Amino acid sequence: MTEYINNALGDEYYQSYDKDKQYQQLLFRAGKGLQSRELNDLQLQVSQQVKGLGDVLLKNGSVVSGGAIAVDTSKKRVQLGDAQVYLNGAVQTIAAAQLPISLSGKESVGVWLTHSVVTELTDPDMLDPAGKDSPVIAQNFNEPGAARLKVTGRWGKSDTPSDLNDAEQSEFYAVYHIDDGHVLQNSGTSKQDPVTLALARYDRESNGGSYVIEGLALRYLKTHSVDEVTKQYFSVQEGKAHINGYEVAFDTAVSAAFDIVPQEREISNEPTNFVPNEQGKMDIAFDFFPVKRVEQVVVTAKKTVQMTRGSEQGGKDLLPDLSVKRIVSVTQGDTVYSQGISFTFTGNDISWQLGGEEPVVGSTYFIEYEYNVDIPHSALVNSETHYTVTQQLPDSGQVIPATEIRVDYTYFMPRIDLIVINARGEVTCIQGASAIRNPVKPAVPEQHLPLAFVHQRWGNTVPRIELAAIQAVNMADMHYMQSQISDLYHLLAIERLRNDTNIQDATSKYGVFVDPFLDDDLRDAGRAQSAAIIDGELLLPIDVEVDALNQTSEATLLPYELEDILVQTSQTGSMKVNPYQAFEPVPARVTLTPSVDHWTQTQQVWSSPITRRFTQGGGRIQRITSRVTVERVGTQVQQVEFLRPRSVAFTLKGFGPNEQLESVTFDGVTVTAEATS
Repeated sequence: MTEYINNALGDEYYQSYDKDKQYQQLLFRAGKGLQSRELNDLQLQVSQQVKGLGDVLLKNGSVVSGGAIAVDTSKKRVQLGDAQVYLNGAVQTIAAAQLPISLSGKESVGVWLTHSVVTELTDPDMLDPAGKDSPVIAQNFNEPGAARLKVTGRWGKSDTPSDLNDAEQSEFYAVYHIDDGHVLQNSGTSKQDPVTLALARYDRESNGGSYVIEGLALRYLKTHSVDEVTKQYFSVQEGKAHINGYEVAFDTAVSAAFDIVPQEREISNEPTNFVPNEQGKMDIAFDFFPVKRVEQVVVTAKKTVQMTRGSEQGGKDLLPDLSVKRIVSVTQGDTVYSQGISFTFTGNDISWQLGGEEPVVGSTYFIEYEYNVDIPHSALVNSETHYTVTQQLPDSGQVIPATEIRVDYTYFMPRIDLIVINARGEVTCIQGASAIRNPVKPAVPEQHLPLAFVHQRWGNTVPRIELAAIQAVNMADMHYMQSQISDLYHLLAIERLRNDTNIQDATSKYGVFVDPFLDDDLRDAGRAQSAAIIDGELLLPIDVEVDALNQTSEATLLPYELEDILVQTSQTGSMKVNPYQAFEPVPARVTLTPSVDHWTQTQQVWSSPITRRFTQGGGRIQRITSRVTVERVGTQVQQVEFLRPRSVAFTLKGFGPNEQLESVTFDGVTVTAEATS
């Protein structure tokens, strides 16, 4: 057997335990010598068996008891209480401590576990006490024996060993994680054994995912910039939630800060017509805002300048302003020079090469022109949403009313961010996609609980917080909700019974006859009724006698007098349009009397239907109106039940000389006709 020497403990310590060999017991045989290695292997074997059982339930860094942690932001330190922590197969006792921390960035706080070998040189109590205070002195009295392996644990940070001298013999086990001064969920929780996994799966499936039990409302605090880095600060209310089946609890409110990098977009040549107010100014709103900066504002202005004619006859004079659009006028005293005759405008110059009349060389003349000019930023007043243009420009130009203004600027595009929390208690921000308008909300990632959507409008506008966390409903609220549903069904049943009673017997209530005057359904159909019901009112009827119009061939009109509206008193010559009379004879004109028959067939003896046609309502009672929605659900065709006979007269005119009438038919039926001259 090859012996294994643990050099970490020293050359005099032998142990050869190897768990891969699957040795379960040490079997001591009679007559055989006892080896120190066997005793060491026995302890290590038992330790490995206990560690295997403990690792099933716990993991390194699991806090068995105690271990309270609190961050003192004013003193930049963290306070840790006494704790029992499971480490490397055993529960270690850790004393309370205070550690300095940074309030920015991430840090890990845990236990530094240090291993050291203690002998009788360090601890004299380890000498053999056999025979002390006894009349029989043992042979090995006060002699050295086995050494001890000392394991100690202290609170510390991952980047600082508990003892620099023991750094090589120390191991760090993380217990807590601190992010920007906020303690995240304990990383030393129990291992995911089958029971824990089953409970987490049951919680997810029965409740539909992650949810908030209480609190955890998100609130916006401020926006602050440090070293050209802008951050938004939020506060998460204390509370408790189940995320992916595991509990996350905050005993106090938690602050969170996120870098904001809004997406920018450039707008070029945004047009607006200049309409000044009484002060000659105009406040113009940007189409998109908030605006980060205005690049350029271009206006069309008009000005009059005095120029000196060049030294060359028929030469050119350069205008003092660039981007001139057109020449309004060129004058010298009472002389007005015409464009195209005396001069031309080309290349921002006044060219006198046409040979027409022009000013004398060296003389001065006035020119009025329109030109495009950039408004300097020093003269431009703008905010995040508006900018102001004045009619009087700094260079003595004047902005022309109703002219077009074009502006180039850069603005921040709106966005919707999502604040979420994971099972470790980390609050993170998921940036959405920016859009010109109406940005889309980002999707919630798996194994995260959404806290709120942050509608970012940037600028001086405070972001709008839309809470998105799903709140759990406790049993008391569910019981109250069930009572409300039961009350709702009860009220609905009562309302149905009431409606059914009103339909079956709408008039008899406690021995009193009531007619709401909605229609004629409650009236006695066996007796003639002398009143009419119109829109909830009982009215006197209107007796109507319908007379047909005069049976004439001409249209019947109301009395009228002709009035001249447009008169043409002039006359012109005339000519025949069709001198050879080349056209077909005009067909006869047929007139039916009456041409259309309208009638209303009423089967009731009451006067309400007829009165309703002539009555628009009145009296002191307010009119009762209703809106009816008609939905076509089917079509049925049947023979008309009532059809009255009616005599129709036929009149035929327009026959020429010697034209004979042969026959007259109406809907395929031969009609007897009588001809007159």
